Amino acid sequence: MNLIDTIRRVPRPVRKVLQERKELTRDLFRYLEGRLDIINEIVLIGSGTSGTSCQTSKEFVETASGISTTAILPNIFLEKKIYNPNALYIFTSQSGTSTLVNIAQRKMKKLGYATASVTESAETPLAKESGCHILMETDNEEFGCRTIGYCMSVFTHMIIAMEIGFRKGTLSNNDYTFYLKEAEKAAAMHEEICDKTMDWFDRNKWKLMNKDGFVLYGAGTLYGTALEGALKILEIARRFLCVGYDMDDGMHGPTMGYTNRHAILIFDDGHNETITKGLIRYVRDKVGDAFVIGNDSGHECDLVFEPLQSPFVFLQYAPIVEILAARLAYDYGIIIKTIGPLPEEGYFNTHDE
Repeated sequence: MNLIDTIRRVPRPVRKVLQERKELTRDLFRYLEGRLDIINEIVLIGSGTSGTSCQTSKEFVETASGISTTAILPNIFLEKKIYNPNALYIFTSQSGTSTLVNIAQRKMKKLGYATASVTESAETPLAKESGCHILMETDNEEFGCRTIGYCMSVFTHMIIAMEIGFRKGTLSNNDYTFYLKEAEKAAAMHEEICDKTMDWFDRNKWKLMNKDGFVLYGAGTLYGTALEGALKILEIARRFLCVGYDMDDGMHGPTMGYTNRHAILIFDDGHNETITKGLIRYVRDKVGDAFVIGNDSGHECDLVFEPLQSPFVFLQYAPIVEILAARLAYDYGIIIKTIGPLPEEGYFNTHDE
């Protein structure tokens, strides 16, 4: 079993959640009985991959639930002076041991506000202390660098939002059905996307492996996936500086620092077309290699497929950045370890077992 085998398993937990979505959210609605109608904000809190999952899902959570939604890191959240008493605070940590996420949840519990946790087991510390626990299906993920966990954190947030919106009547039956079909469509495309990514890496292997750093651009939902992709390359390949940008915000200064030593990955799913096409032209004219992911820009560096025109498009892009990170590691001879002691242990603490 290697990391790429694990990445390929994502459709299994996606389909399980689709089948069991009512049961998955049953305790949440019991917990919110009598106060669902007064919830006027959803706040998503998480660190690391859980943090990028919150950033990825927040736009859809707001759209599907019909409730204003914010994604925030726990350290910033804890610095706030004012909290909304009518918010639903959703704390995400796959292991349920993230230190600041647990501290943040305890603070909201002490204030008497609505709290829900998303973790891989009801036995995690975060789940045990939460007002309500929602299970994150991870198919017993073996690796500490979370790949299934990223996809399923985002997907769980999305399912929660769909069930809230459907129950409140802010999400129509037609839209609810459309989203379910789009999620299944993304799961059905997963194997093909993984295969295409492996072929794309092989075609561009020496260009990719001889760069000093990676810059990833995504718009909307895919901004969060760009952040996660940068995190995964840092976490898994361990030898590249990486950063993820929102498609528009990444035009405000960063482009001035790019050289031909950087690999610029541009997620082109059809959003922000004017900016996206301009960035592609700029990088290829003035910098070097632009690796366009999604729509075909007519270049040999492209990884071409038809992006879904729904927020579930993240399920197409996530395995691409994860396999990229894994191949950069494996092809350099770097061993990717399963869950175990972290190298920073003894220097600083991010999790409490």
